[in-house]
Amino acid sequence: MAVLAAMLFTGCDAGGRQSEPQRPDGPMREVLKEYQPRFDQRRAALAAAAAKVPAKGVSKASCARRLDPRPEFVWFDPTSRASNSYNSPDKGGNVDIAATTEAGTPERIVDDPGSTLNTFAVPPGWLVRGLWITGPQGPLGTNEFKVTSQYGDEPYRGVEKDPVQRLRKLLDLGLHKRYMLLYRVTTFAFPDAEGQDNVRADVFLADLEKGDLPCQLVADGHSYDVRGGLVESVSLTPYKDMQTTFQIDISDKLRSLTRP
Repeated sequence: MAVLAAMLFTGCDAGGRQSEPQRPDGPMREVLKEYQPRFDQRRAALAAAAAKVPAKGVSKASCARRLDPRPEFVWFDPTSRASNSYNSPDKGGNVDIAATTEAGTPERIVDDPGSTLNTFAVPPGWLVRGLWITGPQGPLGTNEFKVTSQYGDEPYRGVEKDPVQRLRKLLDLGLHKRYMLLYRVTTFAFPDAEGQDNVRADVFLADLEKGDLPCQLVADGHSYDVRGGLVESVSLTPYKDMQTTFQIDISDKLRSLTRP
């Protein structure tokens, strides 16, 4: 039974080969039903917050009020193997991130646009994944349970053997996110010969409990080895570097805004 349940999460058969994803068994379905109302609340709050994003661009970074609890955004790399400590709710921060155009439809969030270089998106975090799993496109709806194979390594794998408890922990990670960063890309270009910054966006912090947008800032992303001046070396993964530096820039600026 444990092997079968693990297969449901990984999309692999007992020999480690990729297999067709299957629908979750009874205990997993009960967990999903239990968590669905709380994720529905987050889903509605996120859509409402996205509707409040002003059309006018951000002129300067600011916060309209003091935030309690303080937001802590930890940039996310879906290709890194997740560990139990890193992904515990108190270690992974209480802020997630999504594009304004995708906030109400987590199933459309882009993880790796690949050759679609006229768009920019960062990997979805745990709240977004929880919304995917508990939403109409997840295993309680019409599609199969394939969120792990879509979005990289599963948290707690190797430290939590019971797949049902792993599912609970994964969903708890998402519900720990009190805030959502909503970004609207204003400039995006793949690295050029002059090493210009590659992506810029207006970023709004949504409080999913109070329903407002207390903070705003402008964030930049770039390729690690291409930033101003003459190009000496070019990164082999410029798009991923842009995703990473964009998130790190947000994290640093958000901390400076919300800490005395």
